[in-house]
Amino acid sequence: MGLLLSGSCAGTAISNAAEGTFSWTVDEAAGAAVLKFGDAPVLDYQFAYDTATPETVHNTYKVFHHVYGPGTDTRLTKGPGGAFTHHRGLFVGWNRTSWGEERADFWHCTQGAHQRHRQIVSQSADDQQGSMTTQIDWMSGRGDSPILRETRTITARRIATEPAPGFGWQIDWSSRLETELPEVLLDGDRQHAGFQYRAAQEVADRNAAVFLRPEGVPRKPPVIQVDDRLAPDEHINLNWFAMQFPIAEKPYCVQYLEAPGMPRPARYSERAYGRFGTFFQAVVTPEKPLVMNYRLFVTTEALPLPEQLQSRWEQYAKEVATTKQP
Repeated sequence: MGLLLSGSCAGTAISNAAEGTFSWTVDEAAGAAVLKFGDAPVLDYQFAYDTATPETVHNTYKVFHHVYGPGTDTRLTKGPGGAFTHHRGLFVGWNRTSWGEERADFWHCTQGAHQRHRQIVSQSADDQQGSMTTQIDWMSGRGDSPILRETRTITARRIATEPAPGFGWQIDWSSRLETELPEVLLDGDRQHAGFQYRAAQEVADRNAAVFLRPEGVPRKPPVIQVDDRLAPDEHINLNWFAMQFPIAEKPYCVQYLEAPGMPRPARYSERAYGRFGTFFQAVVTPEKPLVMNYRLFVTTEALPLPEQLQSRWEQYAKEVATTKQP
């Protein structure tokens, strides 16, 4: 059976996607910053915040990054709307964020809670990579001061692959969360907190995502539907896992690598509708910011062998060990 194509996700090949350099186009009025390699989009940072109507507030209460298929304008991630409208591209949040007697939900962004883009700190692009650092205020909707201030850096590079178009994306994500409050607790559960990837809505329409995990983790069932209330010690501290899904009649694979040194336990979450990521609990104080580091590989391929992904994670771990962290 052929895939149903949606206008927002079905894409076309870009003629010179295998050539050229990375470049940024920033549209402050629209609240979008697009990274391209040649003519092919790679990332789209969505940072508008529009309070004109309840609908515009809903559509802009969370900053996130769209991801595109290598060498095409096929968008692989979901924005507002669809199943679970608060799931949007590459995003981060905790549904139970608390300080003193106060609480806010930065996952569903209810009761005025929202993530508001503050500024682009830096951006760079050349023939090797494109990178952007931004500041994001996590606002409770009560008062003018942020509960958390996030400094987010995302960097994309091209990697060689065997399947057409012969390359994919390596995406490095780093978030530094700081606060001026005495203490902020980041809490929730693996389905509603952490750094997550959400595939386009057509994946949910078909419930089409399948997953690969490290050796020693069950291969079946194809999706591990862990519930923290019933199985709190399962599916944790894997270091990496991967999701394969079809869009526009083409297989895509997203591999999710967690940097060593992150808070533990890291509780892994996966869903057949196309969301996956990890959750951990953390406390942020003025003296102790939280730094989160992840690496994603986005390729046009079926699921690699577990040994290949383990090797990629080991290489990533070596890089982290030899790189001074912020």
